[in-house]
Amino acid sequence: IEDVTRDLDFALKDNARYGQKMPMILLMDNGSTDEDIPSLKVTRIYGLPVMVVDHHHPDESVDEYLIAHVNPYHVGGDYGITAGMLGTEIARLVNPAVESQIRHLPAIAGAGDRSEAPERAHYLALAAPEYSEEDCQDIALALDYEQFWLRFSDGREIVKDILNLGGDPGRHEQFVNLLVEEANRAIDEQVEVIMPHIKSQILANGAHLFMLDVELFAHRFTFPPPGKTSGEVHDRLVREHPGAPVVTLGFGPDFVVLRSRGVMMNIPRMVRELHTEIVGGGVSGGGHLVVGSIKFVEGMREAVLDSLIRKIGEAPI
Repeated sequence: IEDVTRDLDFALKDNARYGQKMPMILLMDNGSTDEDIPSLKVTRIYGLPVMVVDHHHPDESVDEYLIAHVNPYHVGGDYGITAGMLGTEIARLVNPAVESQIRHLPAIAGAGDRSEAPERAHYLALAAPEYSEEDCQDIALALDYEQFWLRFSDGREIVKDILNLGGDPGRHEQFVNLLVEEANRAIDEQVEVIMPHIKSQILANGAHLFMLDVELFAHRFTFPPPGKTSGEVHDRLVREHPGAPVVTLGFGPDFVVLRSRGVMMNIPRMVRELHTEIVGGGVSGGGHLVVGSIKFVEGMREAVLDSLIRKIGEAPI
């Protein structure tokens, strides 16, 4: 709602002052779930056509508000075909002349989203030899780090330099190296602080559950944020338990971030069930099937976490 209100305000002012046409909206990496419907209803009132290109698990109910919806789940794929991959392919269709300049972007997107889809290997091959897999991972991390500090600014020229689209390869390399060094330092410090405070248990289905309070035992308002912190801790725990099913919950007063390996969860469905089952919990959220976040009212945290853990323990391995 905040985003559509701000964008609609700008569009209406430009229309009234300068006679500019009202825009068509293209939502990338967003817009495919029930949570997006309130915003989409606003766009329909103002006659703004909306297209969605997303790789989150879609809800059919959003399609009535869209003129087009590109999503790998519609054709038997999953979140491993990332929004960055889809966006690059659309860019090639719109302007084939830029293909050689952007052919490395899908590989970076796959690295940033930790895609395990077979398409990732194909995109890495397209990016080679100019960009190795490690290069793509570094660029993705640099982008993640810098975007945290940019917050709501688009940082167009900075992002172009990170992606080596600014016309200065030397500056690109120096900048990425600097950002990666700073990001890794911040991540290592955060993980070192929080690891001693992790609580663990074995669930009924045999999965290893790890819980970390990112509100009490992690640095706040800095990089890495709670979601990134939970992901980095999860990666380390997965390496410590090779071959075992692992679920990591990073929680705060009114939210929980989920990361999973080897447990066949369906987070959007779990959110819907929790919303119905926990009266007064204010449960919402979603994401991918095994990676996502859930919000709730602070006073119902224990009830939500207990029910969530029970559901995870009932999920197949």
